[in-house]
Amino acid sequence: MMASSAANRLLLLLAAAMALTTLLAPSVSAWRRPMLARRRLMRVKVYVQEYLGNGPETTEKVLVRGPGPVNPSLYPPNNLFGDTLVMDNLATKSIDNTSAPVGRLYGTYMVSSMSHPVHVVSFTLLLTTRPYNGSTIVMGGIDDSAPVLEHALEHAVIGGTGAFRGAQGHVIGKLVKVYSPTHVVMELDVYASVPVLWTQAEEVPASPLIVDH
Repeated sequence: MMASSAANRLLLLLAAAMALTTLLAPSVSAWRRPMLARRRLMRVKVYVQEYLGNGPETTEKVLVRGPGPVNPSLYPPNNLFGDTLVMDNLATKSIDNTSAPVGRLYGTYMVSSMSHPVHVVSFTLLLTTRPYNGSTIVMGGIDDSAPVLEHALEHAVIGGTGAFRGAQGHVIGKLVKVYSPTHVVMELDVYASVPVLWTQAEEVPASPLIVDH
């Protein structure tokens, strides 16, 4: 009887310990829940005012002259393999260059083919309008200039900061206006998503962003 009673007490102690451990330890789902994320869809459309050439309004300039050879599919200047240009272009809300500014597009593009009009591009859209003032969208990829007048170009959205931290997606760029040989307007239509913690999901509005048309 004494052995049986001791065994019963031991079993009761073990059961109590297991119950206490279950109560105190968070469940796996509860522990993982804050780490899981949904993704919120976001869309931004801006118009980039590009001023080319060598005038006082020029916003794209040669940074590095490449070693060559001459790319036969491109016209001089900037037709050497490796030619690299830097840009600082105004982004506006509509095609008209007098419309409200919404940011700037900074970046570089390099002649990356010896025979085709192909550039490797890397650019960052900095938004300067509230409430997203200071947020950025980082984009990059291949820019084939040959079909630019025929169809849109596509680049990857590879990140961002501020409201666009962790952004992923793509951007469609197309030439929408030629004011002159030295002033053209490109439309950038950004389709992206950003991570939202489960604990924040109900607090974040699902409405489109600032310049969605």
